[in-house]
Amino acid sequence: LEGNAGGMDDQSGSGELGQPVWATAHRVTEFLYVGGSLHSGDADPGRVLTELRSQGWTHILDCRTETSDEAMVRRLAPDIEYHQAGTEDEAGGTAEGWFDSGVAFARDALDAPGNVLLAHCALGQARGPSMAYAVLLDKGYEPGEALLLITRARPEAKASYAEHALDWHLNRTGATQQERAEAFDSLRAARGHMRELQRRRY
Repeated sequence: LEGNAGGMDDQSGSGELGQPVWATAHRVTEFLYVGGSLHSGDADPGRVLTELRSQGWTHILDCRTETSDEAMVRRLAPDIEYHQAGTEDEAGGTAEGWFDSGVAFARDALDAPGNVLLAHCALGQARGPSMAYAVLLDKGYEPGEALLLITRARPEAKASYAEHALDWHLNRTGATQQERAEAFDSLRAARGHMRELQRRRY
């Protein structure tokens, strides 16, 4: 497995990797960012794209349906590959083909060493983090640790559709009942750990 199956401690790798200044995005791993709209924050999208190109971004996976940045990215950052695998918020777990489309794009993008992907939505709370979670599962990360990597890097991320992503992944990989039970136990433990960290913060 490419993921870290270690314990659920309070450490986050995001600080040592560094974060963008202008973009509302957080670095989860060396190949994956998660965040909100390119139009959010204090900078115009051109400045955001310039900054993130300098940090090695090569691919954008947009999880929204309400709007598209394809033309803007093509104009301002033509070397970045853009793909929209969107779903309506509050329906992210049931949109047909959503995880299939997004993860297929991510898999092709990350086949090449050094490529870096952003999975984003409007606010970087539900759809983008849930798609990032599906990408990590596809890369072999353990279910609980994958969720914690995302929420440690981006504390506001709820990954509301992580359970749907895990179910999608287990169906696709033909998991046994025992494997399914263990995977969902791992995810539930991570959810509990997240709630405990939030309780300590507030």
